[in-house]
Amino acid sequence: MTDTRPRPEYGEYASPAEQAEAMGISEAELAAVTAPKPAPGKPADEVEAKIEPTAGLLPPPRPEDAIPLPPPPAPAAAKNRRWDRAATYAMLFVGIYWLVVFTASFRDLGTAMEQTTKMLDLGEFTSFALADSFGFWLSIIVPVVYVITAGIAIVRVRAGKLAFFVPLIGAGVGGVITLVFFTILMYSDPALSAAFQSGQ
Repeated sequence: MTDTRPRPEYGEYASPAEQAEAMGISEAELAAVTAPKPAPGKPADEVEAKIEPTAGLLPPPRPEDAIPLPPPPAPAAAKNRRWDRAATYAMLFVGIYWLVVFTASFRDLGTAMEQTTKMLDLGEFTSFALADSFGFWLSIIVPVVYVITAGIAIVRVRAGKLAFFVPLIGAGVGGVITLVFFTILMYSDPALSAAFQSGQ
């Protein structure tokens, strides 16, 4: 039988015994020389475990090779809330208009109360100092209420949550605060207080 393998040049086909004989050493010494040596600090059994055949085994998956999952679909309710966005922003713009109008009247509330009292023929308004003080505080409190209301509404709109009721609540809070101030002011003025008592 003819050996068709190419002629060996460096003893590739020699058996361990022939290799040891060619080197002039024993087979045991050859095995000791060619055996893998453990790294410093590692036992030899770990090295032997590493040289076990792994043919046919796939490498572990890497995180960067993972296919990203698509984001979860947005709820149908969030997609169909354009009316909420439009209503919320419309009420906020209306609130800006009324805020400018009322803030301008708050700055000179004493004069505005005097003109209103004369127009309704309720007597002579005299509580200018109290009216100017209340006007000063209302010109600060009402804009702060609006800013808080607008901030909450915009955050809810961007989060896809219902927000149309937020401007309504803000307008209610601002209206109640204004009503309290005006009620105290009217009952503190002698002419207006007398007019209300006579009307009752």
